[in-house]
Amino acid sequence: MPENQRGRIGSSRMPALALAGLLVFILAEIALLVFVSTQVGWWTLVALMVSTVLGAYLLQREWRKAWKHLSESLSTGRLPTGRTADAALVLLGGFMLIMPGFITDVVGLLLLLPFSRPGVRSLLGWWVGRAVSGHMQTPSNPNSRETVIEGEVVETDDDSSVEGHIILPEHPEDGTRGS
Repeated sequence: MPENQRGRIGSSRMPALALAGLLVFILAEIALLVFVSTQVGWWTLVALMVSTVLGAYLLQREWRKAWKHLSESLSTGRLPTGRTADAALVLLGGFMLIMPGFITDVVGLLLLLPFSRPGVRSLLGWWVGRAVSGHMQTPSNPNSRETVIEGEVVETDDDSSVEGHIILPEHPEDGTRGS
């Protein structure tokens, strides 16, 4: 696979990789359903229906709690640290529990249950932070006209003096200093 200068997979391959990952996930879900149904028979359908009903109930209960905390933090003027992420995880977890399949049920429970959600939230935060840091642009551009100010603080009795000098960057086209 072609990689860019940061060692990451090129963005032109991302849709194909996402589609391939989705296909692998669907095939794994189907294989697990077939395996369980050969082991326990029609009880597989009962388990899937119970997980759907449980998912709808947990989604309703946890969404109410997440919405209450989110609206409380917004009404007091505080930033909802983690509350927005919790609300998104609750919605995603409920959706996954309502979908038929055992893998989606396990992932949905991890996203919905209050004691596992902080771990999932921190793991996702780490993963997203790592993905975003690979795509950040560096602020220093060799063609920019940045101003560097060097100086030193001189302690006096009234603490109001600062000495220093300004070094203007060179213009790349003619080698002169800036104005």
